[in-house]
Amino acid sequence: MVLGKYRQAIAENTIVRWEEISDYPTGRLTGIVSIAPIFDDKGTCTHLVGSVQDITDRKLMEEELRESEEKYHELVKYAPAGIYEYDYETNLFTSVNDVICEYTGYTRDELLTTNFFNILTEESKKLMLARLEKLMANELSIKQAEVQTVEYCIRKKGGEELWVRLSARYIYESGKLKGSTGVVYNITDRKQAEDMLKESEKKYRELSIIDDLSQLYNSRHFHAQIEIEIERSNRYGQPLTLLLLDLDKFKKFNDKYGHVEGDYVLSRLGQVIKRCLRETDSAYRYGGEEFTIMLPMTTSEEGIVTAKRIQTELRKEAFSPVLGQEVYLTISIGLAQYKPKEEMKAFVHRVDQLMYKGKKNGKGRICSDDGDIQ
Repeated sequence: MVLGKYRQAIAENTIVRWEEISDYPTGRLTGIVSIAPIFDDKGTCTHLVGSVQDITDRKLMEEELRESEEKYHELVKYAPAGIYEYDYETNLFTSVNDVICEYTGYTRDELLTTNFFNILTEESKKLMLARLEKLMANELSIKQAEVQTVEYCIRKKGGEELWVRLSARYIYESGKLKGSTGVVYNITDRKQAEDMLKESEKKYRELSIIDDLSQLYNSRHFHAQIEIEIERSNRYGQPLTLLLLDLDKFKKFNDKYGHVEGDYVLSRLGQVIKRCLRETDSAYRYGGEEFTIMLPMTTSEEGIVTAKRIQTELRKEAFSPVLGQEVYLTISIGLAQYKPKEEMKAFVHRVDQLMYKGKKNGKGRICSDDGDIQ
């Protein structure tokens, strides 16, 4: 090869350079060999002038860099997580690995021409835009080397939703947000487990405050809620009306037909009460055959309308504890409007006394806080 280079230099009358690897007792060396022909007056090459530059260290560094880059690309390609680079000036990905493609369902070419915001769900898009505004305004005080972790929901190419945890390092130039590099993990399974846990906790909380028989709230929840409604009434000066209901002659019904039929009556009454209430109202099984209803932002006169509706609906309910026999039941109702600064126990006791007053005066009646028997 060296002879060929000599001939080339002579034939072309030019300087020829090439890399040469040589083995020495001290090790292998790499150098750049340069030769130039010297001609006499007749144009005959009389000799060659050459030089050798030792580039062994540079070649070793280049080899190490090449191996490092190969390892990096292999790591990125086969990493068990999505890895990306993003340019905020163009709002486009500049690189993504295979896992990102797998997560999103898009090809690499599609992702490299896709704005990241376009694959976020609407709710996550709002969160991302709000965060980006702060990043661009440097309101998050993020240092160049800091990694920030956030969670977003993306919409895959087919429409399926996927939750991801994104750990990103943001890149600034002259105080301006330029881009970011990040690692993305699929956390959909964890999110689904969290949602199931929340739903389970919600059901448990509901079960702890719901009466099994009537499917209305229980008395424990009543005492917690009435404190809240009384505080609201005192703070905003809004009316609050309370009803206390008691089935007439229910003990006789139980004794005659048994507790199974009695429980059925209580269950049906719970359904009747639910049908007669507004969304803002709430009903509770107070104990035994007694029920109570809270009507927020409702005057005593408006409460009488609800009480009459419940009585009317109950009169339509025919119970058949014995084949071929229909039994109709009535209900006595005490009703009162909350007085400003009145103690909770005094308020409930006042309504309770009105209910018993109604039962004394013939049952199936409504006794309001102004003393009228309906």
